[in-house]
Amino acid sequence: MRIGFTSIYAWRPHAEHMVYLARLARQAGHDVRFLSCDGALPWCYTRALKVDQPDWVSCVQCTVGGVRSWEREAVDSMRSLTSGRPKQSSDGTEWGRSSAATYGRFESDADFDSIDFRRLAERFETSARTAFETARRWIERERLDAVCLFNGRYEATRGVLEAATQAGIPYVSMERTWFGDGLQLLPGENCLGLRSIDQIMRAWRDVPLTGTQAGLAAHHIASRFLRSNTKEWRAYNLNPAVRPWPRPDARYRILLTPGSRNEVWGHPDWALQWPSICSAFDALMDHLGLSASDVVLRCHPNWGERIGPNDGRLSEEYFSSWARNRGVLVIPSRDPTSTLNLIEQAHAVVVCGGSAALEAGILGKQVIALGPSIYQEAGFQSTVYSAEALRDLRLHVDSSIEDKARQESIIRMRTLRFCYAMAYRVAQFVPYVRAVTTTLYRYQQGADPMRLSDLLRTGRLQADDPASAGDNVGEGAVLATVTTSSWHLFHNEVSAYSQARALPLSRRLLFQPIDQLREMLPRGDL
Repeated sequence: MRIGFTSIYAWRPHAEHMVYLARLARQAGHDVRFLSCDGALPWCYTRALKVDQPDWVSCVQCTVGGVRSWEREAVDSMRSLTSGRPKQSSDGTEWGRSSAATYGRFESDADFDSIDFRRLAERFETSARTAFETARRWIERERLDAVCLFNGRYEATRGVLEAATQAGIPYVSMERTWFGDGLQLLPGENCLGLRSIDQIMRAWRDVPLTGTQAGLAAHHIASRFLRSNTKEWRAYNLNPAVRPWPRPDARYRILLTPGSRNEVWGHPDWALQWPSICSAFDALMDHLGLSASDVVLRCHPNWGERIGPNDGRLSEEYFSSWARNRGVLVIPSRDPTSTLNLIEQAHAVVVCGGSAALEAGILGKQVIALGPSIYQEAGFQSTVYSAEALRDLRLHVDSSIEDKARQESIIRMRTLRFCYAMAYRVAQFVPYVRAVTTTLYRYQQGADPMRLSDLLRTGRLQADDPASAGDNVGEGAVLATVTTSSWHLFHNEVSAYSQARALPLSRRLLFQPIDQLREMLPRGDL
């Protein structure tokens, strides 16, 4: 096969991951080609984030930090493939919207109907079309049989994805994994796709873990409670204040944890069946007979942080306004109140696709899901995607002691299996791609070089670790410890793969100082 690899942006650690995959492809006997932007795009997400930096500086940094600093041969430039203005047609009118949504951090329907959103989307679309046209010519000129691309949803990577689709060749999107180790590789989907993840979750949610597997999953979860999850891309609430439930006289303790709509907006797998999340909150409260004092809304800590020039004020104000109108107490994004402690005290946690479900589930809490997520097929949530589904919802806290204990046990078990599935089954090449920090990686020998080509050929994601237990003994022992919340006992759980021989993967000699410089800069910079 002739396989093309492209990251477009030189973001850490994705360009390096792409080079790693290309070298595996070469080991398997495939012909490898690369595509580098080299400043050909009229605008891009990277330049949009760096508003205080001249465009030419961003482009030089991206080119130097990208694939050219690893590979000397077989690197094509978008500049050599650009001829005139990109064509305009109705087919690509949505290609810039995902970038615009995330960059502007829009939330409500009114936000997405605004002139600000439309202008951003149009500007990003122009770049998406440039990427599409150049990638289409690249695929044709190099006679590519398949493409491996970063992300697939931002404007430039969306253009590459659409070019592969138009050419009728298979593609795989690559992203960093949730817990750091391995690579997220989704065949025929962009990084937000749920098809492959749903398939893995359905296949493994009823299969017992071995004691070792259960311990590794518990280690990842424990790191969140211990706040040692330094390999996750973003960690929040790092200096939390432990406080009692803010409404001590409430009949119920229901925690609402809305996420940012802009991160998944426009992807069909994440489409919301409710008119809005706030209308779902209203319906939930009415159905369960909840008063305002029974509910607390925790604004996501991410909304208090800037990403490029924008913070999450649109999301925070949208949900806070709803809460004020209903008389629901709001904990602002910058408030240091411990979200984990709120989850521990809650009777139920309402999620909208966010990762709070992981902590809630392992604690045996009822997880009420109002919209799609990576855990929707894991079997531990109460699925309430519509008003019709709401009819069967009951609060577990109102169950008998025996039923409540059974429900908690099932939720904990399936949450543990979900965590293992995400970290060691969905993630690929886990034993060989090891995160040291969020941006610094080490690679180890022994990976099957045919695994990527098999993924491209079949279009089906296989579990990276297909092993399982014949009984629940080992898993049960780990769950017994989890039940006591003795998180420190899992702190030093280490995969046996860590002793494998190192696989050198370094930039060309002239460019090697880049990595030392980058480790001193914030993520998102050179």
